[in-house]
Amino acid sequence: MDALTRVQIVWTETRDLRVPAGGDPATLSTLRRNVAAIANESEKTFSRFEPIPARDDDLFGPDVVDCAAAAEASPSGGLKNLRLILWPSADGKTLSKDDLAPPAPWNSAPPETLELIGRFTVDGHDVSAFSRMVGENEDAPRFVSIVTGTGLPPDTGVYVPREKPRRKVDPKLSRIAFWCTMATVGFFAVACIWSLSIGNLTRSAQNLFAVSAAGPLCPTTIDPANPGTLYGAPRAWLPTATDNGACLKAWQAATVTALDATNRDWWSRVKGWLTSWTVSDSGRAFSLRMPMLLMMATITLLAVAAGLGVVGRPLGLFIDKRNRMSLTRIQFAIWLVILMGALTTYAMFNIGFWAEDLNRIHEGLAYMANAGKTDQKLTGWSDKLSNLLEYMPRMDLALWGLIGISGGTTIVSSFITQPGTPSAPTTAGTMIPPRRTRILSNPDPKDAELADLVYGETAEDEGVVDSTRVQAVVVTGVLAAIYINLALEAAERIGGLTSAEAVNAGTQIFASMPPAGATFLWLLGISHGALLGGKLIGAYKGGGT
Repeated sequence: MDALTRVQIVWTETRDLRVPAGGDPATLSTLRRNVAAIANESEKTFSRFEPIPARDDDLFGPDVVDCAAAAEASPSGGLKNLRLILWPSADGKTLSKDDLAPPAPWNSAPPETLELIGRFTVDGHDVSAFSRMVGENEDAPRFVSIVTGTGLPPDTGVYVPREKPRRKVDPKLSRIAFWCTMATVGFFAVACIWSLSIGNLTRSAQNLFAVSAAGPLCPTTIDPANPGTLYGAPRAWLPTATDNGACLKAWQAATVTALDATNRDWWSRVKGWLTSWTVSDSGRAFSLRMPMLLMMATITLLAVAAGLGVVGRPLGLFIDKRNRMSLTRIQFAIWLVILMGALTTYAMFNIGFWAEDLNRIHEGLAYMANAGKTDQKLTGWSDKLSNLLEYMPRMDLALWGLIGISGGTTIVSSFITQPGTPSAPTTAGTMIPPRRTRILSNPDPKDAELADLVYGETAEDEGVVDSTRVQAVVVTGVLAAIYINLALEAAERIGGLTSAEAVNAGTQIFASMPPAGATFLWLLGISHGALLGGKLIGAYKGGGT
């Protein structure tokens, strides 16, 4: 067993023990050396390995140093082949059997074989530590503790339970969280059906437009003689100075007919009613803005419900283990809401637009697998048809990088803000990382404040505004505002040209998410790097500064 594991074991088993008034502090050090010796000989005896605070921790520092010294010391001959028990004892010579009988072989061990190591207190209880030699044919656990439960059956009542009970939430808040969750389910269903309906009605309008007199005469392809068609609509689709052109008039007529719910079943009427709320520009285009905003609000409401149900606060999802508001969690949540809201809305629209042709697409793929191979007119259509079955929009490398940077920053930040994280042992002075200042924490989640987002996280920077955190807030806010508007604008003005071009070319209208771009990713990466750098400097900067 390596020294680091022994330190964790010794710390876990003895961290709650205190030497009573008038007692000898050296007895606790002796106990720790005994635990370390047993851990070195019988690792399987122990199953608890808890994080170790820093050596210079204001509260636990001396105990951590003592545990490290015990774990690193070479066991003497007198510490080998021993059993150890932490148990109540009224006289310091025998094990108490009043509340709970000690397990075998301690329940039958003669008092003269027990050697007292020391007496300690823990959480209002008195316990004594005894050792004895391992007897022949004894296979019971070498270490038994009524304090932590090591060596005892799982359901045994101990003085320091392995896990603290979760903080109870006010029943009223729990009910509010429940109904918020139910509302989330309802709003999510509405947002999905809304997007699906717009896609379906857009395709219906496209079908009507295609069979109209003007439809076949309206160009959708790029005209090499007119470079403006590389990024804009062909002239036939533009309104004139006095009226709409023939293409726009034909599309408006198709839109009105598609939205007409007369003599239709109830489901078609529902879809038409939902879609009618999103028709813009006097019937010339459809819009996904409202269902996308509803989808993003739904994800946000789910986060609020989780916070209320678990912590009892609307922003509870963003409170970390230190009971402080976590900036990195909020950053990750912002991008999750924006990306998943847009991605889901686009995907549901694509499904509504092409789903009615699903069987026909499969037939086309079957044809391409045989006769299509020899028909030069259908070259490339196999890939196009396959892409029509990909309803989820693709994301460019910048967006994948955004997710990686945000998620990675959240994970790395959680390690940096640990009370203390040990490194691989080399010498007694370097086993526990030399954190130079204490990481701030609050006793209760209700103490978390939004000010935590900009204040320093260490004792030296308590109440001081941290510039690296402020810039992270600003950059995240600016980039989020840019991309959410980009996603919303991309979902606007889904008109005749867009839908006709998608059908003629055999592509999804939303084949990919709006690209973020390299500059976007660089700004985000540098901002998160500065934030992590500030956390590292704040936690491990030299003392005395």
